[in-house]
Amino acid sequence: MKPHLDLSETPGSKLDGVPLSEQLICEPTSIFDEARVSQDLSIALKECDSSKEKRAAIVSVLADAQATGREAIRKAFQASPRQAKPTTSAYSWLTDCLVATVITTVQKELHKLANPTDGERLSVLAVGGYGRAEMAPASDVDLLFLTPYKITPWAESVIESSLYILWDLKLKVGHASRTVKDCVRLAREDFTIRTSLVEYRYLIGDQPLADELGDTLWNDLFKNTASEFIDAKLNERAERHRKQG
Repeated sequence: MKPHLDLSETPGSKLDGVPLSEQLICEPTSIFDEARVSQDLSIALKECDSSKEKRAAIVSVLADAQATGREAIRKAFQASPRQAKPTTSAYSWLTDCLVATVITTVQKELHKLANPTDGERLSVLAVGGYGRAEMAPASDVDLLFLTPYKITPWAESVIESSLYILWDLKLKVGHASRTVKDCVRLAREDFTIRTSLVEYRYLIGDQPLADELGDTLWNDLFKNTASEFIDAKLNERAERHRKQG
């Protein structure tokens, strides 16, 4: 029987080329048991008739998985309180699993697309601290929804439904929906946006589209503006120190 959900090949669970699941403070399955979550979702969704019921079922199953994962991380950190990096990686990996599960389930259960066009590709990226895989329990979950062209009604529906579920899970989600051209243009104008994109990490969705963003950012922006960017960040730090005393 084909699983409802399969995150085993999700490249978003990697950091610096190493699977994030190998950098955790405890066993991955104790944080997020993909097989169990998939089974629970399948059972819960069978009882649902409407989109509203399905959304509530998804939230219920994932809220339980989230609580289980956080408790496993908490106990592991209490036992090894000097293991800060594996702990922040663990919270990031748990968030990866929740986000990927939400996106996958929304596409399968709420907004099925029988014949997707080239314009209906969607890639989901983590940016900022989440992109670095450095998270605490209450950290912001900053997401970039990347589309090849102007956002389509299907992609807009997937993003909206996914965000509502993530908010119902009490995650502090910050988000933006942009094309590759939008990202380059805005990053050129705004150093805060540029900083977040330096640290982006692919989570789920259209991998070639995410690769296109990385190649375009490097060739059209990062490669020739490194010294300008560093100077701006140093000035930003100096101004922050001045304000804070």
